[in-house]
Parts: sequence; structure tokens; C-alpha cells
Amino acid sequence: MSLLNFLGSTIKPITNLIDEFITSDEERDKAKATLQKIQNNLTAKYLQLEAKTIDAKEKVMIAELNQSDNYTKRARPTVLYAGLLIMFINNVLLPWIAYFKTGLADIPTINLPSEFWIAWGGVASVYAFGRTKEKLMATEQRNNN
Repeated sequence: MSLLNFLGSTIKPITNLIDEFITSDEERDKAKATLQKIQNNLTAKYLQLEAKTIDAKEKVMIAELNQSDNYTKRARPTVLYAGLLIMFINNVLLPWIAYFKTGLADIPTINLPSEFWIAWGGVASVYAFGRTKEKLMATEQRNNN
């Protein structure tokens, strides 16, 4: 929605310019109406593009889930398990090794970069959405038969 915020933030200065330079009320109203039409048109096109993007992503996910290769279907869980392993190593194993090796009074914390959390969280979210949709489709097929 950042493009919509950008559109909204650019309209206000233009409206101020219209108020400042156009003296006739009729011309000012006409200019503002034209500007509003342009904004509405751009917003509608942006929302259509967003809907198409979401639809395309959904089709790709459904195609991946419907292929016959079982490993490809399980690729997301593999990424999830690898992420869990990285979290375990980073947040449990390495701090405990550092604790016992250095004899510190406190267990040190090691933070994973935010990019890891964003990527892993995105994969987990898409996987959860895909599995839920897959299960709902399977339930629907059983109910129809």
C-alpha cells in the first residue's frame, strides 16, 4: 500500500497549488475534480495489479502442491526444518558452548539477522497457507464424493 500512500501524499501539494494559482472557483473545482479522477484511476489500477499478483502467486502455489514429485511438495518443510535447526544451533547450542568454554556467569545471546526472520517467517506463512488450502480442497473433494 506504499504506492497508495505516495499517491495520497502527492495529491495534497498539488491541491495546494491549485488553491494558490487558480482564482476562479469554477476552474478550481474543475481542476480538483480532474485531479481526483486521476487519483481514483491510478488507485483502481494499482488495486487491480495487486489482485492479479496475489492470484498469480496462488496459482503457482497450487501448481507446486499438485505436482507428482513428493520432494518438491516437501521443499517448504525442508526449509522450515533447516530454519529450526539454524535457530537451535544459534540460540541454544552455540550459547551453551560459549558458556561452558569461557566460564561466563551468563549465557551469551546471539541474535539472528532480521533478514533471516523475515525470509523464514515468509516461507512458514506461505507453507501454512498452502497446507491449509490443500487440506480444505481435500476435505471438499471427500464431501463431494
